[in-house]
Amino acid sequence: MQTEEHQDCIVEILSFEDGLHLLPARNGLPRAHRFQGGLIYSPSITMEGRVVGPDRLAGRQMRIWLSQLERWHFSRRRPPYIGLLSDRTGKLPGGGLEAMLYIPKDTWLTAIGCLGTIWRRLHLNGVENEDGSVTILEFSFSAGLEEAAHPT
Repeated sequence: MQTEEHQDCIVEILSFEDGLHLLPARNGLPRAHRFQGGLIYSPSITMEGRVVGPDRLAGRQMRIWLSQLERWHFSRRRPPYIGLLSDRTGKLPGGGLEAMLYIPKDTWLTAIGCLGTIWRRLHLNGVENEDGSVTILEFSFSAGLEEAAHPT
């Protein structure tokens, strides 16, 4: 069960890396979804960031993975979402704040270009789940100029 209260998180993007994951396909994967008959691949972007807000998370490092959303999917078991934020501190070696976000496949090249040139901030908005993770309902990237123009 999710809370009704939306939570915001602002992350300063420190670095990013564009990657490609290639691995053997499972036997149950339909041939139409395989690459060269027996492989599957997934392009991804890995970002490192530092949380700016909220205050309770400020200063913590966050690892963010961007993956392509090829088609929108709906589940009967959970509400639609475009990402997940979780705190895996103590659960895995090197674990901490982690986010997985999905961006439309058609915007992939634009995202890579903008990450390398102008995007410096990531704004996440979502609702908390019973397990403490946050289902991301919306996110946006920006140059971070609004904070510089309106200092608190």
